[in-house]
Amino acid sequence: MKGKRLFGGLGAIAMGVCATVAMAAPEHLTTIESECGARLRLPAGGCTCMRERAASLKDGQQAFVAAVVSKNKAEQARIQQGLTVRELTEAGMFMTQAPAQCARR
Repeated sequence: MKGKRLFGGLGAIAMGVCATVAMAAPEHLTTIESECGARLRLPAGGCTCMRERAASLKDGQQAFVAAVVSKNKAEQARIQQGLTVRELTEAGMFMTQAPAQCARR
């Protein structure tokens, strides 16, 4: 009985963590799309493209990109602490490539 209770508790925790991660991403994607016109000087289609491409990033990467696009240095530094070198590199490459690719839309 104790094992079932432990497994059930761990399952609930895992589901809660997944729900938290899933709920956080749309906020970051919205920020990327809404800020990119003013900050990156992209047309509406380019901003939609940025949002679509950012959806393939992990939640922490999306949060970092949203902070970069909105030029929030404090938030960038805070989020950076929670990313691996690989995740940070991927987010940086996204910001290097995606705006130019999306500007064509």
